[in-house]
Amino acid sequence: MPIFWDVKNRHPTLGSKSIFISFSSSWFDRYFRWVQAKLFTFLGALLFSMSLSAQFPWTTAEVGVMGGQILDIYPNMPATSLQRCAFGAVRWGGDSPYRELYGYPEHGVILSFQDLGNPSTLGYGIGLQYQVGFEKYISKRFRWTTRINVGGIYATRPYHFIDNPENIIFGSPFSALISASTGARYKFRQLALSAHVSYWHSSNAHTVLPNVGMNTPMLMLGLERFFYIEDVFVVDTTHHPYSLPPQWGLIIRGGFGINEAGGTIRPTNGSKYNKRLLAIGASYRYKTIHRLSFTLEGYHDEAYDLWNETMQWSQDSPFLGASALMFMVGHEYLYGHFGLVIQAGVNLHNPTLDHLIGEVEQDNFSNRLKARVPGRFALRYYVNKDEYNLGSLYVQAAVKSNMGQADFLELGIGTIISGRQLDK
Repeated sequence: MPIFWDVKNRHPTLGSKSIFISFSSSWFDRYFRWVQAKLFTFLGALLFSMSLSAQFPWTTAEVGVMGGQILDIYPNMPATSLQRCAFGAVRWGGDSPYRELYGYPEHGVILSFQDLGNPSTLGYGIGLQYQVGFEKYISKRFRWTTRINVGGIYATRPYHFIDNPENIIFGSPFSALISASTGARYKFRQLALSAHVSYWHSSNAHTVLPNVGMNTPMLMLGLERFFYIEDVFVVDTTHHPYSLPPQWGLIIRGGFGINEAGGTIRPTNGSKYNKRLLAIGASYRYKTIHRLSFTLEGYHDEAYDLWNETMQWSQDSPFLGASALMFMVGHEYLYGHFGLVIQAGVNLHNPTLDHLIGEVEQDNFSNRLKARVPGRFALRYYVNKDEYNLGSLYVQAAVKSNMGQADFLELGIGTIISGRQLDK
């Protein structure tokens, strides 16, 4: 087992020295996989043993593996082999009119350990996500399942301009982690085998550069343990007596954004710049758990101010030149107090971005699309739900994007004004 000592003067102005120990990558890989295997063996044994407790609140627990290839979406991305992952999940639920209103979702948490396919550059990833899933009966034993996961990932070897300059995928130790999967599970007795196709994405919302992010389609295989016995097999799950009628509403929202100005991989360790956003529009809740939105949104960007001043753009109207106007269409999945929003639209006015694409970045088809197609992924929490109130107040955390590429982190507060549909 070779061990190499490297003494570097990391802080010459302080006169201090740091000692770093590096192990050979092959030995570390074998050691990490041994620890990973032992950990998940223990986790699986723990989850299954908990089913012996009558008071245990979980309805299901699952352990499994998944694999896929990180997509090469940017020049000079580090080479990767198969991305391998082990995961464990616990879920809970129970029958109630409230859960029936939202289609009997499963919800829980999923913990994942990921070999990202290039340990020497990318290291390993540890993810923790909140999960919501729906199932549809195909037969007594087969069920079709769809799951959405939202959380974060810790990367053990993020970008460092001296020690690890090749890792342009993870620019910071912590990033958001979002994934979705669909597939089927076969249930027998109190166990089930599952197979899903999924898509995993990570990003730090352009708050730290570089930020190419991880984008990986994966195949998932799992073994599930049920902690309850179904007395009745239900085939028809389409009828919900508590379902809500369709309804229109008025949307008003204000937001505050922040990012590190620059391209996807440059500059690094730069200053952070603020954005201020205002949106107004309409919503249409066409089903209990689905809502559409149509909004006109404008924001002013301090980073655009700096570009315009430096490059002498928009000198006649500096405020308008550093502002943007966009029309956004979105879908929101609703469950109780939470909403998961995906939006896309078109830039009606964004002159600084047009200058950047035409004069600073490469003027190609991909970049021209980024200048025209804004987007957003957001997680909302409703303080009061609109089915019980005329006005529904919410807060949200979001990633504003340009054609799927993170632009800035956004925090917002808004309201949806519509008619009350249910009595408390």
